[in-house]
Amino acid sequence: MRMDLPPAETLLRGCPTPLALVSSSGEALVTNAAWEARVGGGALDTRVHEEDRSALAAARARALGGEATQGIDVRLARGGHERARLSFWRADAQTLWASAEAYRDEEEERKARILNDCFRVMEANIWSCDTEGKILVSDGKGLALLGLVPGQMVGMNIFDAYPPGSAAHAVVKRTLDGESFFYEDVSEKAHWLNVYTPRLDASGVVEGLQSISVNFGANLQLSKKSKVLADCVDRLPICIWAFDESGSCTLLAGALGARLGVSAELVGKDLFEVYGDRPDFVADMKRALAGEEHIVERDLGDVHIRTRFVPIHDPFGEIIGACAATEDATEQHLFQVKLTEQLALIESQKQAIAELGTPIIEVWQDVLVVPVVGALDAARAEQMLEVLLEAVVHRQARFVILDLTGVEAVDASTAEHLVRVAAAVRLLGCEGIITGIRPSVAETIVGLGVDLSQTRTLRSLKDALRFCTGDSARRRAR
Repeated sequence: MRMDLPPAETLLRGCPTPLALVSSSGEALVTNAAWEARVGGGALDTRVHEEDRSALAAARARALGGEATQGIDVRLARGGHERARLSFWRADAQTLWASAEAYRDEEEERKARILNDCFRVMEANIWSCDTEGKILVSDGKGLALLGLVPGQMVGMNIFDAYPPGSAAHAVVKRTLDGESFFYEDVSEKAHWLNVYTPRLDASGVVEGLQSISVNFGANLQLSKKSKVLADCVDRLPICIWAFDESGSCTLLAGALGARLGVSAELVGKDLFEVYGDRPDFVADMKRALAGEEHIVERDLGDVHIRTRFVPIHDPFGEIIGACAATEDATEQHLFQVKLTEQLALIESQKQAIAELGTPIIEVWQDVLVVPVVGALDAARAEQMLEVLLEAVVHRQARFVILDLTGVEAVDASTAEHLVRVAAAVRLLGCEGIITGIRPSVAETIVGLGVDLSQTRTLRSLKDALRFCTGDSARRRAR
């Protein structure tokens, strides 16, 4: 029994696949809702990119000429990047059946499968939001580290989770403004490396953002230490920086940078060009690139800085750059300057005290008197000898009287020093005379066996002066 088939419109209406009955010229005669949503109504040529229309007409012609289905991938005119696979097969001599399927790029599908397999294993998250911050996608195994499950955040607003002032809030705002970048964050349970990119519509306008975060926290303790170190560097009055063999800045961190007028914007720039007017600074960098580890200090405005340069080697020992640590040494420098000044003052005071401790008095023409008071140790004896010999030469003295009236006691060392002083002045043609030796001192000298036979000794300074003036008178009488 022959059954009557339902009309084409009835067949198409309930099919979920985009279907249409088109004429040989490409006019859509009957379409279903799925076709209207996918391709649109009217002439098929107007729905396809103009560069694909000739190939589309050729596919229709081949389908009308035989029974084989003809397929072609085309770009749809309504979306600059939207593609579809159109298939045609003959309905009768004047019409064709047509279907529209989502475009399948096998290479892209292969990449998607690889990424999906990796994504199921690795601790990672993907998420997306619109320009208002509404979360559209939130998925990934890594959500468990945040105490979340896939889809839990969908529908929520990212700006409620990260209020103004937080680092994540600023990152999202910058991405929605069209900036793409990497962002690193260390939490209690993970070390995240985040990639943020804006999501663009067909005309290139930002319609949201998309992000993937991967946990690199296999050694979370090391990551935490690195974060603590980075936080310290950002707060301490130091600047850690590095550059490669061409002079390009690869790192800049530390609170001191802002005080010196430099910022992270210096990263990536040629330091040889930036500081071309500072030949001393460029020379320091070149010394480090030549393999020399060294420390330099200099004034930079009102700041005295100290910088240590260290070459960086690759695994084969070749120099690939250098790193440097600059610290604010202003206080230490000022302290060192004051310390140097204080030491100089102490030295001058010491010299003055020494001179006062060894007074040399010219009591008569050619006669010098040195009253010795207190202990005569090695240091004082050397200082006395130096000053006395200079005075003998300068004043052309013939007699030097060492008066020991103020010396209560002597030891072997003191006695030896007295003999040395007397012998030294004798070599300059000057006679040394020792006076004022007390009985206790005389007893000690004899007991020690000190030889004073080459040195004239008199009872008192008065006797010594009488001897010296008498000798001068005898010389004049001759």
